[in-house]
Amino acid sequence: MLHKSPASGKEAFTLVEVMVAAGVMIAGIVGMIQVVVSGSQMLDLARKQTVAMQILQNEIGKVHISDWTAVSVYSTSTTPTNITIDPSFQSSISSFQGFTCTRLVENITTGANPKKKVTFTVTWQAGNVGRSYVRTYTRSSSTYVTQNGLYVSYRRS
Repeated sequence: MLHKSPASGKEAFTLVEVMVAAGVMIAGIVGMIQVVVSGSQMLDLARKQTVAMQILQNEIGKVHISDWTAVSVYSTSTTPTNITIDPSFQSSISSFQGFTCTRLVENITTGANPKKKVTFTVTWQAGNVGRSYVRTYTRSSSTYVTQNGLYVSYRRS
């Protein structure tokens, strides 16, 4: 009668197979971490773009409710504007740090029916400051105002 040794009938993974499987698993985990980091950076940029558009809408709204005498005295050079925070955004007050808003006023026509173009530009920086990768972003919005009232407004990114 032949006797088999107990180890010869069982199958097992070799050390090389275990090392390859561990390497594949580590590569997958590192890839997932990179996806999470990239996704959070995109989410932060989208949030900042939303804040910039809210600032632009607020500034254009201020022009819309102003009468011609207030708009006509706007300087025709670029001047910084004060960013005011709507009470509904008080919870995200830190969102407004790092944003600058400038106003540019151009005289389009003069005479009997003068027209001005008012352009607001919001600028901010985003990126990985720790790795010294910072990019500057801008969003702008314009409106035309005449002595007889609002003409038209448009946004441009």
